[in-house]
Amino acid sequence: MSETCAKCGAPSELKCSACKLVSYCNKEHQKEDWKNHKTNCRPFKIADDPVIGKCLIATRDIKPGEQILSEYPLVSGPRPHFVEEGPVPCPGCCRLIIGQQAARCKGCDFPVCNPDCPGLQDLNRHGQECLVLGIRATRAVDGLHEFYRQDALLALRCLLLQSRKPQKFARLMEMEAHLDKRAEGTDIYREVEDRVVDYLLSNFIAPLKMLEAKSGMTVVQQSSREILHKICGIIDVNGLEISQNVEVTALYPTAYLLEHSCLPNTVYSFDSDCKITVRAALPVTAGDHVTTMYTHCLWGTQARREHLRETKYFACRCRRCCDPTELGSFLSALRCIGVEQEPCTGTQLPVDPLDEDTEWACDKCDVKLPNAEVVSLVNGIGEEVDNLQYSNPTVKELESLLSRMLTFLHPNHYHAYTVKHSLVQLYGHQQGYTSNQLTDDCLARKAAMCKELLDVNSKIDPGNSRLPVYTGILFHELFLANWTVIKRKWDMGIKTKVKSVLALMVESKHSLEQAIDILKREKDTPPGEKLLKHVRTSFEEFQRFVERNKIELAPQKV
Repeated sequence: MSETCAKCGAPSELKCSACKLVSYCNKEHQKEDWKNHKTNCRPFKIADDPVIGKCLIATRDIKPGEQILSEYPLVSGPRPHFVEEGPVPCPGCCRLIIGQQAARCKGCDFPVCNPDCPGLQDLNRHGQECLVLGIRATRAVDGLHEFYRQDALLALRCLLLQSRKPQKFARLMEMEAHLDKRAEGTDIYREVEDRVVDYLLSNFIAPLKMLEAKSGMTVVQQSSREILHKICGIIDVNGLEISQNVEVTALYPTAYLLEHSCLPNTVYSFDSDCKITVRAALPVTAGDHVTTMYTHCLWGTQARREHLRETKYFACRCRRCCDPTELGSFLSALRCIGVEQEPCTGTQLPVDPLDEDTEWACDKCDVKLPNAEVVSLVNGIGEEVDNLQYSNPTVKELESLLSRMLTFLHPNHYHAYTVKHSLVQLYGHQQGYTSNQLTDDCLARKAAMCKELLDVNSKIDPGNSRLPVYTGILFHELFLANWTVIKRKWDMGIKTKVKSVLALMVESKHSLEQAIDILKREKDTPPGEKLLKHVRTSFEEFQRFVERNKIELAPQKV
């Protein structure tokens, strides 16, 4: 990166805020050089791919951590599709509230966090829609979820862009809605018709049109059923969800073109104004597609591909989906139970993971299973895992479930991963299993589980773009397991002259350093901020111990 002005060569400290690759001695020279710099500033171009349509392609090599783009949304609002009971987002700030107990907006009576919430007056948030919502004269005391539908507000905000910001509305309407997959007669059409279209048209748009006719003013030019269905399709297909103390869905002018991969090469973050910043998570070579992930990293291939087909209307064929072992993670694999009187230690894998009806074959014997049988088994175990997780389980309950699951599932299967991740957080913390109560064998088992799950994460999320908190927890819990063993041995007089103790101390330091590095990007999220604080506290305790005992630790070989 230059330390001299790209325009005149003078010493400079002012860097281009977008790419950080060039410097200027003053803002005037930065403006004058923009014509030369703009082609290299954004390291990508928008291209039309014959298979996937519009996408972003890198125009130069991009290093991990380097910024790719940063932009504000065209529109944002309360996340749609909430359950009928429970918390809902405030229309002003999108923080979750309990509608039945909440205050009401003075203009439209919608449940809000506070009548003085700044977002209620902001025209980019609730301000303009409030005028439309306030047309309805009746108010509700009961049945708030039916009467005040926060899940329809983002569609209304998109509709209202027509009058306030027509250029943004035009850009919004260029986005893909997949209306052919959401046509009349489909389940999604009926759901959108009931929850959004009928609700908005009957309660607000129809009376608004009557007022427009009387006044001669036009607030909304286009407001047909067809336009509302298209807007809802655009939101579902292109919206990005933000969950940082808020429940927001936002639509971005460029970031929506990030295509899906189950092994994404970018990571993104949001600021308090919903501004998105996209950075490289892995090395991106010129000509590579710039990718993100639309589904959950810890789901197996069939679950991921089904979710993408149903919500994004395409079938993923990425490198991870094509590999029966999922890049060596075995996240969907089963144990082969062999045939009667012939136990088998093999692994059942899909013959063709891109085929919805693929057979599953053992890698050691001739046993094959139909996909329907595998799906039934995995779904049944999944329900059992979900039910137990919701019941605040004990260590014994989780251990019992894991033992039964491993009769059928590979140790790395995503259901087994879920149970193990819960267990490593309970070992050392739950009553009866505190650090002082854990046996050495149990501590060793906890450390082994952490390493197993970290190995899985390194294969399915090598850039730490999707599972940073999961990985941060595992590194911290690995440290805590090792730290308990170290202190026990220290108290017994077994100190760093014993290689095993010194190795544990080196591994402990490495675990904390890795956790801190991974969680730096998560410091603005509530879970990341809380975990990072715990990790730094552990690191300070560890450092004091090392300094007090004058221990020299060589770097761990990676």
